[in-house]
Amino acid sequence: MKRIGIIGGMSYESTLHYYEEINRQVNERAGRLISADLILRSVNFEEYHELMESGDWQKIDDKLSREALGLVHLGKCDFVAIATNTMHKVADHVGGLLLLPSDMALRMDIPEDIPLVDIPLIHIGDSIAEKCKEVGAKRVLLLGTKFTMTEDFLKKRLAEHKIETIDLSRHSKDADEIDRIIFQELCRGVVTDESADFLVDFIRKFPTDSEPEPDAIILGCTELDMLIKSESIMGQRKKIPIIDSTKAHIESIVKHCLSD
Repeated sequence: MKRIGIIGGMSYESTLHYYEEINRQVNERAGRLISADLILRSVNFEEYHELMESGDWQKIDDKLSREALGLVHLGKCDFVAIATNTMHKVADHVGGLLLLPSDMALRMDIPEDIPLVDIPLIHIGDSIAEKCKEVGAKRVLLLGTKFTMTEDFLKKRLAEHKIETIDLSRHSKDADEIDRIIFQELCRGVVTDESADFLVDFIRKFPTDSEPEPDAIILGCTELDMLIKSESIMGQRKKIPIIDSTKAHIESIVKHCLSD
């Protein structure tokens, strides 16, 4: 079994689900009393949220890089995962640091005599893409924070897998409301019928509001599954599958953990 390194706490609600589900799946596959060999670094999300709002992604990059390298060198983890979609905005650089030696390590205060090795970062975008391929989805509606919905860090990753994302520029007010629900409610453990109804209504109108309609709906925020539990939303002409990024990411983590 490989040792998992998780950077969590963004938010604690979704990290709870990561911890519980990773262990459940590992035990389900391995049996007996086996649970995951896992180190969880849960950060103070408020610090990161303030940096997000001020646009200081370089500071976020530096902080997450330190956390990732700490899991590898101090925790002796065999691979790392960031338990949130939005922070994958800096995932390419954080993941790259786990592969590069000397000068990068020194900048992050890792001792020069500790070599960096080929430690993978399990990217949530690749996990989502695998699920898209399973259901044959080539054009998707990507939901999440305003960063995930309006910026291209996840969209580009999906594009590398030949998956197109729908432009939400005509739905800025709806995107703002989804972002508000995530940060002001779900990240604090608040789940309301009103917010659930809003999200379901928003999804249901897309088969008629988008041409052609999406092949799948991506819950591209690790808290959104708190609002939607069904596996599909009925469109006018067909059922559109829902892909939960959290579940997809967890499956990839467990698969890598047990790959020996």
